[in-house]
Amino acid sequence: MRDDMAKIIVERPRRLDHSGRKGRARALEDLPQREGMRRPHLLWGWGKELNENLQPLRRYLERQVGRPWDKVYAEIAKNLRVDNTVQQHVRDHLHDYVAVTPRRVFGGWWSRSRSGLWYQPLYVDPVTGLLCRTDRLPEEKARRRAKQNRPPEPPARIELAPDRELRLIEGLWYEVRLAPMPVAVFKAGLETQTRPLRPYDPKSPMVTLEVLVRRLVTPAVCDVVAGALIEVGPAVDDPTSWRKYRTAHPDRRYAVAKRVLSRQELQRHGVRNAAPKD
Repeated sequence: MRDDMAKIIVERPRRLDHSGRKGRARALEDLPQREGMRRPHLLWGWGKELNENLQPLRRYLERQVGRPWDKVYAEIAKNLRVDNTVQQHVRDHLHDYVAVTPRRVFGGWWSRSRSGLWYQPLYVDPVTGLLCRTDRLPEEKARRRAKQNRPPEPPARIELAPDRELRLIEGLWYEVRLAPMPVAVFKAGLETQTRPLRPYDPKSPMVTLEVLVRRLVTPAVCDVVAGALIEVGPAVDDPTSWRKYRTAHPDRRYAVAKRVLSRQELQRHGVRNAAPKD
């Protein structure tokens, strides 16, 4: 094991941050007469940060497969001391990759599959004491084969044209007619808002300002598939609201009509309705 494993995993060099001071450079007479070596890096966001690159540790453990775990752990303990915070942090991550006392569990987020295997990719054989791979167990191989042989999920949407598509809704196939979303129209007006004087300072005092706000005036449209009204745009015309709106409504179309497919249409498109539930 490398002597500097803790440094490789936890530390990394400074990174360039472009969110520092913008605009014209400060005048020479405004610069400090004395300044420490660390202060400019902290002010401009160039300080060192912690890292969670655990790939070197994972690669080291995978290369030790087949060796006695006692010897592997002895090498780790030789280079990673418990009285050092950084090195102890690396030792804590061993349990993310190695099941030292593997136990089968049934249910829960820590279980890999219904077979009840542990979630770690490696484990210590309780009989031989050797470090082994979890994916070589018969239960894990059977799970992977079952996943590969599983038939693909049937599609829930089939696009026929820019304004028509097939949708599977509650077990029945429908032909849905689509229309483009109307253009969002906003109306500007002055509003009184309370904001922090310095937005990035949690201790900043609050001030009351009159702000020009553009609010949506276009009425919402009715989506017949969703059975609800859909806004044609965000409530406020600003980049943040538009980003959230596009995430929630990536398709700039809405359903204006739908009808159930006939038996002949189901055969022609190669789809079939789901069996009714008892």
